[in-house]
Amino acid sequence: MSMLTRLAFQMCLRNTKLTPMVNGPFQVLKTSTVTSSPLVRPEEVGARFTNDVPSYMTDIYTWAYVNPTNVRLLDNQYVVDTILFFNARVLEREVLSRLEPGCKAIQVGHTHGRLVPHAAKKIGPKGDFSVVDVVPIQADHAQEKVQDFPWCKVRLGDACVAENILPKGEVPYDVAYAFMILHEVPDDRKYQIVNNMLRSVREGGRVVWVEYHGPPYWYNPTRYFMPFVFNWLEPFALRMWDTEIEAFADEDLKKQFTWSKTVYGGNLYQVVVAENRQVPKPSFVVVHDVEI
Repeated sequence: MSMLTRLAFQMCLRNTKLTPMVNGPFQVLKTSTVTSSPLVRPEEVGARFTNDVPSYMTDIYTWAYVNPTNVRLLDNQYVVDTILFFNARVLEREVLSRLEPGCKAIQVGHTHGRLVPHAAKKIGPKGDFSVVDVVPIQADHAQEKVQDFPWCKVRLGDACVAENILPKGEVPYDVAYAFMILHEVPDDRKYQIVNNMLRSVREGGRVVWVEYHGPPYWYNPTRYFMPFVFNWLEPFALRMWDTEIEAFADEDLKKQFTWSKTVYGGNLYQVVVAENRQVPKPSFVVVHDVEI
């Protein structure tokens, strides 16, 4: 990191209490306390929208993902394009390119915009498509998007619980993916979600994560202001700048997969693909930045 980036990073962590957490050979930091987003305002949100929702969601993300009025405004493809600095479409294409007509797939965490219906259409009536989300209003919006596709189902549940991703007795997925989800959850939940997703796919199946990555290249302006944005709105996101997604996987499980990574947007975003192979043989391939 440059001196300016390092300073920004340290300033953003100044008001965050961190405790060490060890995962196999990797040592990372677990966020134990965070500052709530300044955009959160005290308001009455009905119990139906907050029942069984993790506290970090209501403390930090009510304004974006829990408040039904705001969700209706933000669940718009043009908003998603703007938030992701117009990288959303190419990142979505990376996901869609891994979905085959007739496959069985799951999206872990509903995303605003048009990715859910596009994925449903790509899989088609001979396939099986599921979406799981822990927030009731998010599950409602996902259901609205797939209501015309009978091969789709939406589950309300926490992806940290393995059975909410792959219920008991179900055939494993061909593809499991999460689009800009990991950076929004605390580190202990990152571990649980990554491992549950890896365990949910068949031999030869794939797990795909689209996420923040960094730090961005020196010429990318986001390198210098995104740490402040993260601290303000998404306090768990900076972890994606110093920890590879594969580091959140259990060691034995990680060795069952071939890992690859492609970066976009001047190193601000990454697409990580883990392919379950029959014969364990660890490997990791890095593909250099792809210009849009």
